[in-house]
Amino acid sequence: MNSKIEAAGEVFTYEHKAKELSYIFNIKVNPFINEKNSVKCYKPKMNFECHPGPMNASVLFLGNNHRAFEVFKNPTPYDNPLDVRRSDRTFWQHIKQNPVSGRVEALIHAAGFSGILQCGYKYLDHALITALVERWRPETHTFHLPFGETTVTLQDVNVLWGLPIDGLPISGADTGMSMYTVRDKCQTVLGFTPEEAFVKGKRVRSARVLAQITSSNFSENEASDEDCIFRARQIIFYLIGCTIFPNIANNLIDVKFLDFLVDLPACSGYSWGGAVLALLYKNLCNATAPNAIAITGPVALLQVWAWERVRCFAPAIARFQYNAPLAARWKGSLTCTDVSTHQLQSMTEATFNWRPYDDILDRLPDICRSGMGIWLSCCPLLCYAVVEHHYPQRVMRQFGMFQYIPNPIAIDHNEHARLHAMNRSGKTGWNWLSRHAPYVSQWEARHQNLVTGELTTSVGVANDYMSWYMQHTVLYVSNPQLSAGPTSGFQDEGARVQMMSETMGLIHRSEDVDVIHGAAYRALEMSNVPQYTQYLTHLSQEPVDLVSYPRTQRLGRQRRRARGGRNVEEAGPSNWSALATACSEGFDVGMLLNPQQNDMGDNNQFVDPNISQAGFFSPSSHMMDPNTSLAGFVTPASQMITFMPETQTDYHYWAPNQSNEDHRNRYADVEPNPLDWSLDLNLFPPPPNDP
Repeated sequence: MNSKIEAAGEVFTYEHKAKELSYIFNIKVNPFINEKNSVKCYKPKMNFECHPGPMNASVLFLGNNHRAFEVFKNPTPYDNPLDVRRSDRTFWQHIKQNPVSGRVEALIHAAGFSGILQCGYKYLDHALITALVERWRPETHTFHLPFGETTVTLQDVNVLWGLPIDGLPISGADTGMSMYTVRDKCQTVLGFTPEEAFVKGKRVRSARVLAQITSSNFSENEASDEDCIFRARQIIFYLIGCTIFPNIANNLIDVKFLDFLVDLPACSGYSWGGAVLALLYKNLCNATAPNAIAITGPVALLQVWAWERVRCFAPAIARFQYNAPLAARWKGSLTCTDVSTHQLQSMTEATFNWRPYDDILDRLPDICRSGMGIWLSCCPLLCYAVVEHHYPQRVMRQFGMFQYIPNPIAIDHNEHARLHAMNRSGKTGWNWLSRHAPYVSQWEARHQNLVTGELTTSVGVANDYMSWYMQHTVLYVSNPQLSAGPTSGFQDEGARVQMMSETMGLIHRSEDVDVIHGAAYRALEMSNVPQYTQYLTHLSQEPVDLVSYPRTQRLGRQRRRARGGRNVEEAGPSNWSALATACSEGFDVGMLLNPQQNDMGDNNQFVDPNISQAGFFSPSSHMMDPNTSLAGFVTPASQMITFMPETQTDYHYWAPNQSNEDHRNRYADVEPNPLDWSLDLNLFPPPPNDP
């Protein structure tokens, strides 16, 4: 159909065609009155909406059953961030006040957990964790950011926490246990018997283990070797249950992990880091459910990973000697907590650090490089019932390699759904090593399944990668069409910027004037600023005058001014002491500061031969300093002579911070004059009273 647009005496004819570019446009023509020109105009209105993505569901095949989709539709119910379940703060406070050392520390190091102990407690930014959850995709185990995929890898677990990753899988049989068996096992391995009230099924309450750790009965100087072993096992057991593998119950530790602690040196031969990553992936996948209100698992690792790669979210780095895993340098309270839940929409590739470890890896302890041989392994990650896949081929830029379009994931949709629904409930007697035998075999072949790629010194992707990625990703979490109300913290406009960028790309590719005009107006309308169609633009085709003002910006006064520092504008050093000397020798200060106001002419009888109008005193010789001009030297009168009573006749004064001499010895034996507050401390004496 055709429509005419009349404005400012010109008539334009547009042919409206349905074009499939990025969206399908349905054209309507709506009349409106242009108040400026007082003519009736028609504006093409294109009915297209922002599609959150993906445009192609072959990669993200789970559909709209995701928290991000619900946030896009209606963000109000999701304004509050996810709750993070953890219960280890009291433990870390005790460790801070009573550091582990000596024989107990050596035993924990032999078991492979000394890195966790060195990293300490981490305050969590719940909004940042929630934003990462909204970008997490269970299909690929990666975060889908506007510029590509990224994720936590085996390298990150090894470097940040120093956990062993190259070893036997954390798995075994789920045998049934009575309460008495649980209590006996605790006595055998941990050295204490929990009361019946602290035992629930095959789990022990973490509060009972913590009470045993914090008891004042243990003294390493007096403890036997067996007591030290019990102590080390108690600390590791608590770390496993409350920091590394916390569950949704938040206060129970499964006794199945005690089997790994019987032989502490052999404990380091297991892939604890692989199990940590499996549990992190699992809990991130669970938290993407639209009805999820909390997340658990090793979330502290996720936050440190985000801090290392996106420094604008991170607090200040503590002083670090590189004698511990890298996560140990992030200590103290947060400095950025009032941030928007959906802030990742605003991220660009320039703000993301793909390779934060390159310059410091060789300086870290050996435990941070112990699993370097499998950092690039494409393999399953195991922890009893949990099986999650590690896909480094999707994040090659994190390893300094060129990113190509990755191959499809190795499992079909049904197997993916089965693994994500698997849990240990009602599985007593199952041996997970045999149940997951195919995946155990793949883990055993982890050294043969390494991803290879083209190394690059700069971050690079294939020419067709971003085009492919934009079709297969969820681009929008925030809906740019929704009006943003007043909120606290960071005001995120990333969705609108992204939508405007897409519109500019569409306009650039289109040769149809109708599409160009309609897309531009609709983009402004969706951004809630349609009035910009009538505003004059600030975009100029002429060069913009950016010449700076000739005088540089004046800096703020330094703090030392309150301690007697200078309050003058000068090019050279201060002449404060020379001014005081001139005053003591009878020179007229007003004449010195304002020579133009003294009608001296050729008569120099009032001027010292060592002084000229073009300069000033030198502090040491009273000679003229040719580099200093009186015209540019301004000293407030209030600082000329200070605190001098009327009875004082000696007007010698040296500013303590500006004199070249130390005059304190001159008055060492002189009693100070008491300060009489009844005196008039004005600079000039009052006029005599009239008779």
